[in-house]
Amino acid sequence: MVDILKGPSITKHQNPKKLMIMLHGYGDNAANFMHLAQPIDKEEWGMHYVALNAPSIMKGNLMGYQWFDLYPGGVYIAEAGPKEYELVNKEIELAVSKLDRTINFYLQQLQLNISDCFIMGFSQGGIITFEFARRINKILAGIAILSGRIIQRDEDPNECLQKTPIFISHGSKDDVLPVFNFDNSVKYLKENKYLFESHIINEDTHTISPNTINLFQKFIKKNI
Repeated sequence: MVDILKGPSITKHQNPKKLMIMLHGYGDNAANFMHLAQPIDKEEWGMHYVALNAPSIMKGNLMGYQWFDLYPGGVYIAEAGPKEYELVNKEIELAVSKLDRTINFYLQQLQLNISDCFIMGFSQGGIITFEFARRINKILAGIAILSGRIIQRDEDPNECLQKTPIFISHGSKDDVLPVFNFDNSVKYLKENKYLFESHIINEDTHTISPNTINLFQKFIKKNI
């Protein structure tokens, strides 16, 4: 059996035209995140939705998963140094590798190409969404970073990622990942000439609100 990430999937179509991979935030799970597919979906897209659990179960929370540890080496990530970030990077590499195998598995099952695949990630899932797109040498249909951030600071941008449409949004009152994370990420995207659209959602906290969904739907429609 192929070592892939697990999670539920739904579609209204016998022969889907597009694939949406959904990556939950820190401490959440795929089953809980799957509910967003219904308010996002439009019939004419022909979309197949797959929500995936992160590779690691959190200690003391059997229903919660993480893409990487927020306390590498026992140090909170905000205070992490080079050694701690090396641990984080190894976990990200593992997550990206498993995500790559998983996406390829579904693309083969659905007889689709990577250019037919959208990836959306919330919070820590948004970090992994960008890290995945950054580390593979392929052009995706689009990626979305919802209330997340970009942690990588490559000097040389990925040419394939430069051709992948990017959606990035953040609540103005986010109390988990403050909005300066969004500002730093947008600055990075501009400096590296990525193809992106960015949105501050006024009065939103760390959440995916109807306003965010509406903007994301418009992004998908433009890139479907």
